[in-house]
Amino acid sequence: MNKFEAVLLISPEISQKVLLKEIEDFKKQIDSNKGKVVNSEDWGLRDLSYNIASFKKAFYKFFQIEISGGIIPLIKNNLSNNENILRHLFIRVEKHQELPTKLYYEKK
Repeated sequence: MNKFEAVLLISPEISQKVLLKEIEDFKKQIDSNKGKVVNSEDWGLRDLSYNIASFKKAFYKFFQIEISGGIIPLIKNNLSNNENILRHLFIRVEKHQELPTKLYYEKK
């Protein structure tokens, strides 16, 4: 199992209910591929550096996951096909960063 940190940028136009469903779907996708979500953080609604699909803001979600590296392309493909996910980023790390992160504090 490899360690990854993932950030999802989710459309600001969706309801809280749909937002929670998207997060749950992502977690289920990790679990169904024999991975696990170690930790997660909600960084909230934040300004984007540049417009993405005419949006100036997005909901940022941060995840620390452990999963086989060969599964990541499959998950990326599924996220790319989801119109509520504006962007996603997966970074392989040797050790997970301690939570809460600096961005979490900036939200408050």
